[in-house]
Amino acid sequence: MSESEQKVAEGAPTEESAEGTTTAVATEVSALTAEAPTEAPAERPKTPPKGSRSYELIFLVDAGLPKEELDALIEKVQGAIEQRDGIVENVRISDVRRLAYEIKKRTHGVYVVINFWLFPSQIAELERLRLDERVLRHMVIHTRSS
Repeated sequence: MSESEQKVAEGAPTEESAEGTTTAVATEVSALTAEAPTEAPAERPKTPPKGSRSYELIFLVDAGLPKEELDALIEKVQGAIEQRDGIVENVRISDVRRLAYEIKKRTHGVYVVINFWLFPSQIAELERLRLDERVLRHMVIHTRSS
C-alpha cells in the first residue's frame, strides 16, 4: 500500500495535487472498485443430451421494440428450447442495424443469435416463432455435423 493509501485508510488529511483535486478521492474510488462484490461462479455447462444436435437460431426484431419486451421474447424462446430438453449455450444481441431493404416497413432492426442443442424432432416447434408479430425474420440452422 502506498503512503497516500495508508493516509486515506488511517483518515489522515491528504495533499492536494496540482489540479486542485485530492488524491484521497482517487484512492477511495480505486479502493471501492477493488472491494466490489464478486459474482457467483457460473454454472457448470450442461452436457447436451445424447442424440441432440447443435443449432443456431437467428431472428430479427424491430429496433423500436423496448428492451423489456426484447428480453421477454428472448426468455420465451429460451424457455421453449429448455422445455423440450434442449440446452442453450449462449445468446448474443446485436446493436441496432440498418437493414439492406425494408422488412414489414421497417428499416432498422436488432439481431438476436441463440446457440443451442436440441433433438432434431423438436426443431419444427421453433418454427412457431414466425407467429410472433415482433419477429420480422427468423432462421434455424444446423451448425455442427455429427
